[in-house]
Amino acid sequence: MKAKLQSAPDLFNHKEPGLGVAAAQYLIDLGVVAMGADTFGLEASPGEDPDILFPVHQMMLVRHGVYVLANIRTEELAADKAWEFLLVIGVPKYVGAVQAIINPIAIH
Repeated sequence: MKAKLQSAPDLFNHKEPGLGVAAAQYLIDLGVVAMGADTFGLEASPGEDPDILFPVHQMMLVRHGVYVLANIRTEELAADKAWEFLLVIGVPKYVGAVQAIINPIAIH
């Protein structure tokens, strides 16, 4: 994320690789409760259908209650070769909120 912001600031938050609808449905069918990425939105942008904004978010959050974690900093985990770890997230209790900044911890 940081590298893209520095190398291509005009593209940051505009175009990125990520999940498509079929991949998201596959993961939902597996029963995942949260998905995350080091990109701004987890899903491909622009998406498969330019007339539908963030269809993966709609599927995961609204229809299936799957949490979306974006902008996860993974540089230190990758440098430590921490491919498997326990991810601990303290969820803030905000009434009516749709997003929040969290401080996840990876225990390796």
